[in-house]
Amino acid sequence: MRHLLVPTIALLVAGCSGPGVVPMGRDTYMVAKDGSFTTFGGAAVKAELYQEANAFCESKGKQLMPVKEASRDSGYGRYANAEVQFRCLDANDPELRRPTMESEPNMKIKVE
Repeated sequence: MRHLLVPTIALLVAGCSGPGVVPMGRDTYMVAKDGSFTTFGGAAVKAELYQEANAFCESKGKQLMPVKEASRDSGYGRYANAEVQFRCLDANDPELRRPTMESEPNMKIKVE
């Protein structure tokens, strides 16, 4: 039984992590993550991602500028998850401004 306990715990912990910070283009990155079975809100996962993104930018000597975010709460058969897209910019970069985030609608209606 002990032989199964350690690999099972390792698998659960690894399953909660994401691929880390992924480049999307010049100075633009994305980070995504699924929560654990004890994380019910997507906002909690998103907060962890902002901490990771900020640490990533600071390690480069730059400032975090959010671009886009999305999150989903846990539900039947799925974990809470979130995604944050961001840029790492120099402190004097003119694109670095106060972020004005807008939520993306869950449903889009196309009128023809």
